[in-house]
Amino acid sequence: MKKSQARGYLLEIVLSKLIEINGYDVIRMADNDEIVSRGNGLNVRGRGGFHQFDTLGRFKITPPFVYPLRLFVEAKFYDSNKVGIDRVRMGVGILEDVNSNYSTVKMNMEELSIEKYQYHYAIFSTSGFTEDAQLFAIAHKIHLIDLTGDEYRSIIDLIREIVEELNNRFSDGYDNISKEEFSLFKDQFSEVIRGETLDINCRYDQELMKMVYDLKRNIGGQLVYLATANSPYIIPLFSNKDFNEILRNAPHQDIAIRWEVSHSNKWSTTFRYNQDFTIQFTLPNVLLKYMISDINHIEDNAMNIKENRIGKLVFIAYLDGYNPTLCTLKFDKEFIRLYNK
Repeated sequence: MKKSQARGYLLEIVLSKLIEINGYDVIRMADNDEIVSRGNGLNVRGRGGFHQFDTLGRFKITPPFVYPLRLFVEAKFYDSNKVGIDRVRMGVGILEDVNSNYSTVKMNMEELSIEKYQYHYAIFSTSGFTEDAQLFAIAHKIHLIDLTGDEYRSIIDLIREIVEELNNRFSDGYDNISKEEFSLFKDQFSEVIRGETLDINCRYDQELMKMVYDLKRNIGGQLVYLATANSPYIIPLFSNKDFNEILRNAPHQDIAIRWEVSHSNKWSTTFRYNQDFTIQFTLPNVLLKYMISDINHIEDNAMNIKENRIGKLVFIAYLDGYNPTLCTLKFDKEFIRLYNK
């Protein structure tokens, strides 16, 4: 197995833990209806075939007029190459097949009562996405989430170190990791990250497992809130339990949004009533391209993005771990004028 693949699999496990705050529950067992266990692991049944997955989860809450939501999480951990259109095409094909799986013509009453799902697909990338991949994803409602921000760096670096250590110990002689060894390691890695009791007969030595526990401590208290805006983009808000407490006290916040000019496509929020607290995030490059398309109107274009594309960030979070809360971060133009004085 290539090191980039191994890094991606471990990153998927970490991400599935970080987005639990959104009510995301990872599916880990077959249900004999749509999820079946096969020789290559868990598979979801489509109209034309079965699709193996490593990370598929369901959101606890279902909005009116839609089926319960399930989300495929795919993580790409490349050194430098951006994720291209080919990876997005694969997601489109899988969604088309699993979302067209139902035909009621010959179903009996028991089959008709089986819960139906609406599937979505998200690709996370540590190296960003090509422009054609972004445009194709927007057209086909695939969610692309950019992890190139500095806020993810410590997590990414730790995963890279773990995979390098695995490669040093279990290389197949071609700078690849033994698939069998990685599969065993991934199971124990998942147990640690998800907070389960690790088998006392762990096959790995303390040095390697210390790296895994260091990663677990690093993400302890860290959360990724998946916000939607008046645009086709998901805005990941990477923060900690301090943000959770702010939202528990007041789930609807007025914010200033600032473009970090010196850092290309980095943005930050400042809260009107908690001005010492900030959150950084990255926007898709297609928005950056629009913003700098006219060098004489960059500030006007940036303001247009703030007001009309990301002016209201909305997300549902399980702030107490049990009950869903609708949260909003609303861009306050007057506040940013006062803040900049």
